[in-house]
Amino acid sequence: MARNPQYWDNAKTVVDEVTWLPTSSEVTYVNRYRSGELDMTYNQLPIELFQKLKKEIPNEVHVDPYLCTYYYEINNQKAPFTDARVRTALKLGLDRDIIANKVKGQGDLPAYGYTPPYTDGAKLTEPEWFKWSQEKRNEEGKKLLAEAGYTADKPLTFNLLYNTSDLHKKLAIAAASLWRKNLGVEVKLVNQEWKTFLDTRHQGTYDVARAGWCADYNEPTSFLNTMLSGSSMNTAHYKSEAFDKIMAESVKASNEEQRTAAYAKAEQQLDKDTAIVPVYYYVNARLVKPWVGGYTGKDPMDNVYTKDLYVIKH
Repeated sequence: MARNPQYWDNAKTVVDEVTWLPTSSEVTYVNRYRSGELDMTYNQLPIELFQKLKKEIPNEVHVDPYLCTYYYEINNQKAPFTDARVRTALKLGLDRDIIANKVKGQGDLPAYGYTPPYTDGAKLTEPEWFKWSQEKRNEEGKKLLAEAGYTADKPLTFNLLYNTSDLHKKLAIAAASLWRKNLGVEVKLVNQEWKTFLDTRHQGTYDVARAGWCADYNEPTSFLNTMLSGSSMNTAHYKSEAFDKIMAESVKASNEEQRTAAYAKAEQQLDKDTAIVPVYYYVNARLVKPWVGGYTGKDPMDNVYTKDLYVIKH
């Protein structure tokens, strides 16, 4: 891509030409980068190489917050998940520290809600359960399952759906193992190709499914609106008059303070209902050569404008 002399900010643009090299493999990105063919990679690094890269070229590995949340979607309209006690038990029994820091291990942040706390216009507080030790969460989760009628002799059994991906499979195996260990539930893994996976979620013919959402814009409604009862993106099939009312109030807010308070209240409602099981907030992980200037990593939407980049003589 050649520089456009008619570009409105041409006077402040340094780079004359940018070559984009698409590839379908994250490993290929890394290999091309290390061979000197690339100066910067895309915003995902293969988990199997991440720690090795951090050790060998730590100053070239950039990890920055990203406006995306990885979560497990519970089918709120399908028994036994119509029972909030069952949903909450699954939320409590999932050790997200292990999943984010040990299984994935790329600096992702254990999540306590749907909207990342660093979203513009969000002032969110950690729910009480997030401050508990994992042992206490497990204990409370087992109590809730017992109240719902599930015991060691009659364990909760369900299918965990995920789309084809080495990462999603690895995380699903870990989640199933943690739920089994911490709560005594039995989880069967079910894999589907992307199109079938989407259809299954939209039709509501699943128990629990792997899910993720990335913001279309940097504001809480990019997440929260997808959980409205009438949203076509609400594949958790979550229906809450209370949540819908709070979001309607946010639209009528006359100032930023009222709007921010409404968003916080909406997140609290999602947590109270356990509409989903948050797992982690994503990060961007990419490689950048030392001679590439102008890259900050501070935009959580990962808008990297080539007009801001330049190559330092080396």
